[in-house]
Amino acid sequence: MTKYSFLKNSVLLISAAFAFTGCLQTRNDVRETEQRSVMQQQVSTMQRANADASNRFADVDEQIRSLTGRVDVVENRLGQNNSGVESALKNSAQQTQDLNQKVALLQDALSKMEKENFQMNQEIQALKAAVAAQAVAASADRSAKSAKKDAKDAYEAGQEYFTKKDWKQAILQYQKYRDENPKGSHFADATYKIGVSFQELGMKDESKTFYDEVVNKFPKSEEARRAKIRIKGLKK
Repeated sequence: MTKYSFLKNSVLLISAAFAFTGCLQTRNDVRETEQRSVMQQQVSTMQRANADASNRFADVDEQIRSLTGRVDVVENRLGQNNSGVESALKNSAQQTQDLNQKVALLQDALSKMEKENFQMNQEIQALKAAVAAQAVAASADRSAKSAKKDAKDAYEAGQEYFTKKDWKQAILQYQKYRDENPKGSHFADATYKIGVSFQELGMKDESKTFYDEVVNKFPKSEEARRAKIRIKGLKK
């Protein structure tokens, strides 16, 4: 090969190398440009996303602040209401305590009144019993006095009728005396004189019945002695 040819080939090779190198640099530049564009797009997208997120966060934060404000208002109202409720409860508790004290006082007063009424009722019952006993005693005394008076009156009336020989009335009065005074001091005499009155009326059997009674009940009396004499006279 000639020297000229060799130089020519060298030049061609160097030119080709530079050309190839230029091609390689152009492609790298394109790739870098594309990558930068993609990265810029991604960055832009991320920035927009961040901006949207920031806006949303701001909206949420605003809503939270709004809700917080509302909660504060509600809590204030609740606090006021609770304060009112607590005050009302305290007033109610105080009123209840006052009422309980008043009820306790009333119960004590009623208990005392009941005791006093019970004592008064006992005293009244005792007085009533005493008055009733006095009334019964007085009535019994009056009855006894009246009975004695009636008995005395009946015997005395029988004596008057016997003296007047009003035999029927004498029998009635003597019998009245006997009925009212089965243990009277004039019982034997009244019985004997009833027998005499029946005898005077011609009723011998009836008269003998009373004579026998005198003899049997009062055998040692003067009326029994006279009755025996009368009985003997009835047999004639």
